[in-house]
Amino acid sequence: MKPRKLFVHTSDIRNHISFSSLLFSISSNSLSTLRSMRLRLPCSLGANSTRYIFTYIYVILIAGTTSETCSIEGAICSENNASVCRNGTCISACSLRGMKECQCDAEEDNYCYLCCGNADHQCLPAHHHNILRPNGERWEREACSRCRMHGAELEGLPCDDTDSARLCITGKCSNSVCHTRQPGSFCDRKMEKICVDNTCENPCARFAPHLMVCDCPAIDQDTGFASEDRCQLCCYDFNLKPSNRRCQNAYRKYKVMDLFQKPIWRVGLDCAGGKTCNKYGVCASCTLKYTGLLLLIPLLLRVF
Repeated sequence: MKPRKLFVHTSDIRNHISFSSLLFSISSNSLSTLRSMRLRLPCSLGANSTRYIFTYIYVILIAGTTSETCSIEGAICSENNASVCRNGTCISACSLRGMKECQCDAEEDNYCYLCCGNADHQCLPAHHHNILRPNGERWEREACSRCRMHGAELEGLPCDDTDSARLCITGKCSNSVCHTRQPGSFCDRKMEKICVDNTCENPCARFAPHLMVCDCPAIDQDTGFASEDRCQLCCYDFNLKPSNRRCQNAYRKYKVMDLFQKPIWRVGLDCAGGKTCNKYGVCASCTLKYTGLLLLIPLLLRVF
């Protein structure tokens, strides 16, 4: 919802203000004005003249497209800036209710909506304050609107082409689906992405886009014993024929790891013998956590 900022060295503009003014007059006045003017570059530009020229031209063009004046009352000045025309000036839609733009508490709300608030009103999506577009619709990203209105169809699928980590979850375009899931568990409907460092992604694609997530066999085909790779991330090459695909350890084969430079664990994955992958990347029985308590019982009985 916010525009990109352009930073230009202030000394450049201060030293050559007459030159920038000249360019502005050329861009805003008629061609007849140009014919009556003789363009002279300041001598101080020197060898850097080309760089200065293009810098000024770019600044002028940007300034021309982001003008704060407008002519159609109530019309939208800028979708990205969420500004509307009021009394010939482009102002923030929030200011229509005496509010300012702010950061909503919920990440999904902050991403999807224009958020407004002030000292007397909590920072919430603009429509909660009855601040709407001129056509009565919400100030909302198109991707979020699509997810909200077609949530049943898009559930668990990517909702924003510009951010693959965002999925449509219960009608919200969210990137926080992994906050309530175990590390290494699948987080999308196609079962192509897993939760890694609280992000829903295909970590295999970090090495190459054609690598896909897979579950390593519970039994090692070479030894016949439980596989040590079962609780780690494994990948296969999608470009190979299904008969030639091998699910291989991503850490050893491709050096794919988490933020702490460790293997990515598949917590909760079933192992051989009824065991489950724990947060340490080991196949363990779910009753192990109670073993310590069981060992303490005989000691307590002796004491009492």
